[in-house]
Amino acid sequence: MKKFGFFLFAVLGLIACGDDNNDPTPEQHVTCSISAPAEGAMVNIAEKMTIKGEATIDSGEISNVTLKVGGKAISEVTAVPFSYDYTFEANQAEGALKIELTVKGDQGTMATSEVNITLTKPEPTPEPGEGEMVDSRDNHVYKTVEIGEQTWMAENLAYLPKVNKPAAAATCEGEPLYFVYDYDGEDVNAAKNTETYKTYGVLYNWYAAMNKENEEGKDADAVPSGVQGICPSGWHLPSKAEWKILENFVAEQLPPVEGDVWEDDFGDKHSDPNCKNVWSALAGLEGWSASGNSDMNPDLANGPRNTYGLTIIPSGQCYQTGSFGWSESGADFWTTEMQSQGAGNITFSNNSYGITYSKYGITPKRGFPIRCIKD
Repeated sequence: MKKFGFFLFAVLGLIACGDDNNDPTPEQHVTCSISAPAEGAMVNIAEKMTIKGEATIDSGEISNVTLKVGGKAISEVTAVPFSYDYTFEANQAEGALKIELTVKGDQGTMATSEVNITLTKPEPTPEPGEGEMVDSRDNHVYKTVEIGEQTWMAENLAYLPKVNKPAAAATCEGEPLYFVYDYDGEDVNAAKNTETYKTYGVLYNWYAAMNKENEEGKDADAVPSGVQGICPSGWHLPSKAEWKILENFVAEQLPPVEGDVWEDDFGDKHSDPNCKNVWSALAGLEGWSASGNSDMNPDLANGPRNTYGLTIIPSGQCYQTGSFGWSESGADFWTTEMQSQGAGNITFSNNSYGITYSKYGITPKRGFPIRCIKD
């Protein structure tokens, strides 16, 4: 009986001890994923590749993050989420490449994710024809046009080092962002395969156009602007003064038209004898709606003529709210200065004979097309 009592006491003691420490560690779950590039993407070796990864953990903390590209660990990536611009080595071969992400929790749990892509080399640089230039960064061929003493791209710039979702505009804090109209993704190759990219090029926020994070702006009156920005070597982003040189030259070549019409108290109509329809001479033949201001400026009713081959067309924009917008009556382009309320810009509108120059600026978060001018 004494032995049984001792045994019962010992068991009860163990139970009591167990109750005091009844705090089992919850099971830990970790997940991870690579959001860019996409599985099966075709990636140009000559361009930087943006890799994005993220992970979740339901208890504890993430203790280790390892990103490997082609089996080689990337030491700069140590935490999630991340966005890393990877530059390929000069001897990188074409073909298949695996990107691997491994995430470990502080309790020993682990998750992995992988993406398989195909690397391609850029095509040999094509020889430009007459009235053309080639951007050596991506071999894109642009039409060019000489107007007066200036040489302009006759197309919107289409250089796309990376692409952002439009929602990124809403949270921009001075970083360069790149959009393709009506494309809501982050795959450069997929964006380049859209019809909007092929027709309208790229929408750059002002920081991307200037090619500098937290840019503060340059002299609006500088000729040349001195800002290469995102333009290719030998070309630059035009200042407001350079757009005015273009407008003034074209205006001097054009015949006067009836414009700024007003009616006096006797019903007689009067017009400014010096009106010149610069918009019509520079606007491309496609994409424009009928003018809503042909009563004041009657020659607008005749539509665009593209007399000088600059081919300005409506190309849409990305609003700072994170959505795309389109107008068939206007086209906006960035200039190089920062004004009292935002970045400088100019507008071509089929409701006005001339170019409209911003007085106060607009938020640099927006995405506009740009035209480059030769150095």
